[in-house]
Formats: sequence, C-alpha cells, structure tokens
Amino acid sequence: MKNIQKLAKKLLTILAIFAVVFSSCIHANAAAETIDLGPGKQAGKYIAGVTFSYKFTTDGRYAYCVNMQKNTAQNIKADLVKTNSLVDGGIVYILKNGFPEKSITSDTDKDYYITQTAIWWYLDETTGSMNLGDYFKESGSDPENLRPIVKNLVQEGIKHRNDPYGITDPSFKLTIKDTNMKLSGDYYVSETMRLSDKNNITNYKVALEGAPSGTIIEVGDMHIAEASTTVGANDIFRVKVPAKSVTGTELSIKVVATATSVLQYAAYQYHPRHNDMQDVVLLEKSQKTVSSSLTLGIDTTKVSITKVDSNTKQPLAGAVLVLKDANGKELTRWTTTTNAHILKNLPNGTYYLEEASAPNGYALNKNQLKFTISDKNKDVKIQFENAPQKIVVNITKIDSATREAIAGAVLVLKDTNGDIIYKWTTTTSSEVITDIEKGTYTLEEVSAPEGYIKSDQIITFTVDDDHLSHQIIFENAKEYEVPDTASVADMLLVILGIVITGYGIKFVYKNGQKAR
Repeated sequence: MKNIQKLAKKLLTILAIFAVVFSSCIHANAAAETIDLGPGKQAGKYIAGVTFSYKFTTDGRYAYCVNMQKNTAQNIKADLVKTNSLVDGGIVYILKNGFPEKSITSDTDKDYYITQTAIWWYLDETTGSMNLGDYFKESGSDPENLRPIVKNLVQEGIKHRNDPYGITDPSFKLTIKDTNMKLSGDYYVSETMRLSDKNNITNYKVALEGAPSGTIIEVGDMHIAEASTTVGANDIFRVKVPAKSVTGTELSIKVVATATSVLQYAAYQYHPRHNDMQDVVLLEKSQKTVSSSLTLGIDTTKVSITKVDSNTKQPLAGAVLVLKDANGKELTRWTTTTNAHILKNLPNGTYYLEEASAPNGYALNKNQLKFTISDKNKDVKIQFENAPQKIVVNITKIDSATREAIAGAVLVLKDTNGDIIYKWTTTTSSEVITDIEKGTYTLEEVSAPEGYIKSDQIITFTVDDDHLSHQIIFENAKEYEVPDTASVADMLLVILGIVITGYGIKFVYKNGQKAR
C-alpha cells in the first residue's frame, strides 16, 4: 500500500512539474530577473506549534517559501526560476486570495501564517512534497481555529490549479467601416463603431474632440449620451452631429476610446544565491490604461444667396426666392432679408434659383440663375439682383451691436426746406419709400426704441437719374445704466469730512498732551 502511495505521489510530482514548466515558459518574461530579500521576522505558533519566519523583499513586498525544509531566505539576492517552477494556477489563487491581497482575520501575523501554510499544504497535495505533516493538518493544537481556513484555501487552490494565469498587456482597436458621416434627417450620423482585437478589456470610455455643440454618442439602439460616455467592450456606438451646428463645408471629429484593463495576477518563483535557502514566490499584479482613436469626417456644402440692388449692390429685403433641382422640382423658398440666406447640405448636382416676387419698388427678375455643386465646388456665393422700377428708398433700423432689425423708433424724412414729408415708426422689416421726387433729403430720429439711446445722426442722400435707389441702415446703441454722479459726489464729500474730522481730533489730542 505504501509503495502504491509513493508511486502515486511521484506521478503527481512529474505531472505537476510538466504543467508548471509549460506555464512558466509562457509567463516568466513579465517578472523581474532578480529580487533582493531582506531580514526575516518570526511568525506565531498557531497550529500544532509550527512556526517560521516571514520573507520580505527589501522594497517591502511579502514573499512566500515553497520548501519548508530549507533555511529562511533572507538578506540575499534571488534569481528568477525560468524552468521547473512550482508555480501554477493554484499557487496564484492562494496568493491573490491570501495576505496581503485580502484581509482574512484582520490580524497581519495570522493572515501571513495562513497564506504561507496554505502554500506548503497545497504543494504537498499537488507535488508530493512533505512540508507539513499530518499532525499539522489533522490532530495538532489549533487554539485560534485557523486550520479550517488554511484547508479551505488549499482546496480552492486545487480547484483552480489549471486556471490560466500570467500578465499580458491589454489591447484593443477602435474600428469603423467608413469614417465619412452621412446626413440623416437633422443629424450627420457616423457608421457604428466597435472594438476589435480586444484583450483584458471589459468597458471603455469614449470622448470626442472637435465636436460641435449638441453632438451626442448613441450606444446600441436605445441609450443616448452626451459627448462622452462609458461603453461595454462588446457594445457598438455611433456619433450624431446636429446639421445646424455644422457651419463650414468640412469638419473632423476625433473619437478617443480609453480603457483600464482588468486586474491581472501572476506568481513567480525565485531561487536565492545560496542553495541552503528556501525558494520563494512573489505575487505580481498589473492594471494598465490603453487607448485607441479614429477621426470622423463631415463633408458638406454651403450656398450663400444675397438679394441686392442692381445699382448700389446693397442687400435687399422682401424678395421671395425659390430653389429648384435639375428636374424643376421646388426644394425650398424663402423671403430675403438684408443678410445672406444660407443653404447647407445640398448634394452634388445642378440647381436653379428663381424669383417668385420682387421687393417693393423693384422689377421682378425673370432670369433663372443656374449653379452647380460638385466635389470641387462646395462653397458657392450668389448675388441675385433687382433693378428699381422707380425711386426706391429702403430704410432699416438696426441694433448697432447685433446688427438685427429693431422696431419702435420714430423716424422722419425731410426735404431741402426742412419740411417733414414722411414720418413712421419702424418695425423689424425695412421701410420702403417710393413716392418722393428727385432731390436731396435728410433722415432723422425723433425718438429711439425702448431701451436704446436716441441717435443724433442726420443722414443725407440725393435721388437723381444716377441714384434712383438707396439702401439706408440707421443704427441705435442700447442704453446702459450710468452711476448717479451726484450721489457719488455726495459720498466723496462725506468720506472727506470724516477724514478731516479724524485729523482734527488727532491734532487736538496731541496738543493737549504737549500742554501737560
């Protein structure tokens, strides 16, 4: 019976050595080649009177012995064992669930004792070594009741004996089929992005650089987040940019994915440079941050259309313009203002611009203006002209800061004799005057809109055969609260009075002291 037991132990030893040699060849390259062991420290006698010394590296890490029969490894260098290592998945399990990774009893000395004896016991079970006898494992004294804890750690280690272990660098790559975003409804939308070649990653953070206001990240089919969010390693996501936020014809957005790897563990065996000393094992752990990025592009078009007076080339408000495609289908229509009308996101092709109605006092422009959008012609600027039918004076009251039209000013138009021939209150639309004779006129403000400073400007213009039309912009600045100068002056006088009084009291006091 004893011979059979010995043979079984030898077979176990051979199998264990074969397994750990194979695994150590894979994982040893992540460890330090040499460590320095410092002085030991005596542990307690908790089970069966067994005691031993702590093993430390000089930088304060705990080491654990794999051969109890040898002397304590201390005050010596130890070299990495690259072949025939006793480390396997079970040793790693015990170390990462033992001290100091976890507090077992909240007592450092007991926790180190439990972890060290679990390693010896585990090696006895898996390699046939004789570190601990049956007296320790079964019948010896155990006043602190630590034996069940040690035994449970050993049994769990045996279950995880064949677990893969070791530290490998985390990695992933952010991938997409096409980086060019396409217009869909009110948004430019990217194709879905996902991780490929992912390793040791469970989730990652996505952030956008250079994205316009209102850009969102859509994860999966339901969740919509702002411009940064956390995404699961197996999830897909896409980027959506509001079309109204794209002001130019080109835009690029950098998508940056950043992840912290899962916590990895490995154990390494070291042999002291003295053969009488115990080999030790150290637990190593690693958690790294990695990133991947790609750049999305938005390639759009922009058409700026301005309605102008054919004589003065100044902007005209009030014309109704229509845009049609190459087949004559109406795409959009609008009423012009003194600002350019912007059309964005028109696909490549040929377009026609027509006038449905002219501004008041101007002849209808019956010409059809043709233009083309192409890869080489994405930013188009158009001036569409109108000739005055007769004398036209177009007057707009605006905010001097915002350049927007404002209502509520009372304006008067005077002739050369100073007589008022036209008086009105402005609206946000231009005032068009057509029923005046040729001659010189002045424009003045009688009262300003509420919240604005009255303008003292007098604008003079002349209507003659060469100047039948005029576009006049009349500005107002907003009022700002000005401190009451009288109140400020009064306050200064009070302060001055206090200062003078103070000096007077001081003078009287000093003279009184001298008189004594």
